[in-house]
Amino acid sequence: MWMLPAGDTVDILGGLLAPLQGRRILDIGCGRGNLLQALAERGASVAGLDPDEAMLEIAQALVPKATLKQGCAQLVPWGDASMHAAIFLNSLHHIPIPDMLLALEEAARVVGKGGSVIVVESLSEGSFFDALRLIEDETEVRQAAQDAIVRARRRGIISEIRQIEYDRIETFPDAEAFLERAVVIDPSREERARAARGKLLARFEALSDHDKGGYV
Repeated sequence: MWMLPAGDTVDILGGLLAPLQGRRILDIGCGRGNLLQALAERGASVAGLDPDEAMLEIAQALVPKATLKQGCAQLVPWGDASMHAAIFLNSLHHIPIPDMLLALEEAARVVGKGGSVIVVESLSEGSFFDALRLIEDETEVRQAAQDAIVRARRRGIISEIRQIEYDRIETFPDAEAFLERAVVIDPSREERARAARGKLLARFEALSDHDKGGYV
């Protein structure tokens, strides 16, 4: 396992996949397209997959040159070895637990031999998750995602695992921005977030550090 200091996820991905110029990269669970935009700005040829049509419309407006398709990770609509890399950025744990291994198998198929499958999954620890637990405890699904990666290696779906851990520090201008972020990631949380709003905002205030740049 490699331990890195606190860093930006895009910078770390860029380092792992360098050189990015001309590389075909698939973002599985691309959401609003923020990662697609960052990789495209660094020269990659990007594609995105997401089940949410509304999210894809936002992503397409953000990254007009991206190739986007609506669908699920269990049946990736791209051909064998059509990508240099496939990335799950905090998305593997959103796939039903019984299907996580299949999703990794599909990603491996799309990148082919010599390609890279990168899974970025936060550990269920730290102040962000301590606050988030008031509306959703993701401990089980995030551990299931880690377990699926290990099973994929054992079954020969992927040939090598390189594990990297680093601290990710997020800054929010205020508690409302944190609440908005939690719901944008998963709109199904909206009703629970509304019901627990007072407690959630209080927990955020108690757990975060405040400076001139916002809440960390």
